[in-house]
Amino acid sequence: MLHSRTASQPFEQACHQLEQACSLQGYGILASHNVGDTLRSKGFAFGDAVKVYEICHPGHAAALLAAVPALAAALPCRIAVGTHEGATLVSLISPLELLTASSPASAVRTTAEQVERDTLAILAAAAA
Repeated sequence: MLHSRTASQPFEQACHQLEQACSLQGYGILASHNVGDTLRSKGFAFGDAVKVYEICHPGHAAALLAAVPALAAALPCRIAVGTHEGATLVSLISPLELLTASSPASAVRTTAEQVERDTLAILAAAAA
């Protein structure tokens, strides 16, 4: 499931708010990718801005990997900020659905539920 919100502020402000919200929730930003710039540098006529953030909470990652090491393939979480038709959008794939579809372990569900709450709070703060 895709969670998406329209931000009430411009792209750069939404990016800044997302970065602050990650810190407040205990998530580090491992990387950010300016997908819009990358597409334009490859010769594609892409007019929108898109930035993808890879974020991780070390405690949650450790719990998931202790339960099911193969879940490393689902890490880190990603949140995107982008523009489309004049609007700024913030979106993420549901960590709960992604992780529980990959493993039925109860420890995975417990941690995934917390990650879902955290990332939805980050999404809401970025869009506010």
